[in-house]
Amino acid sequence: MNRAISRALAAGAATVLIAMTTLAPAATAQTPQAARAHVTASSTPVVTIGVVVGTAWRGDTTPYPQARIRLRNVETGRGVARTECDRDGKFRFTQVDPGAYVVELMSDQDKVLAVGDLFGVAAGSEATTLVRLSAKTPWYGGFFGNAAAAVISAASTLGVTAVGTTGRPVSPQ
Repeated sequence: MNRAISRALAAGAATVLIAMTTLAPAATAQTPQAARAHVTASSTPVVTIGVVVGTAWRGDTTPYPQARIRLRNVETGRGVARTECDRDGKFRFTQVDPGAYVVELMSDQDKVLAVGDLFGVAAGSEATTLVRLSAKTPWYGGFFGNAAAAVISAASTLGVTAVGTTGRPVSPQ
């Protein structure tokens, strides 16, 4: 009977040893989500963080490589993370708590150059956004500020005399 017990113990120890060596690498290679996951009573991990990915654009809609980006939580008003875009203008923030955010395009002197749209981050999800510098207004932007000025200008190039007014109409409506 002693031999039967010692054989059973040896077999059990061997099984535990094999299980530990095959499962140990998987247990140590945690993803960022696993690092911040809570374990419930059913042992199912619940992810409590999200990811933000996006693109930075110049005013002419070309990618903005190596742009400096800051992630700002609009509920607290705090900048929570910073990163730099890759050569294609892409950026990524990981381990972002759920909430409402904007991304800011920053200058080298930490001045805000542009602010992206408001977006939300949910636990276990990936939010996609973009930030774009405003387009430069051409020198004639103020000149063609309204449709009437554009029509008068176009008519004058054709040799047609056109007159515009800046006042309110006087005829009854």
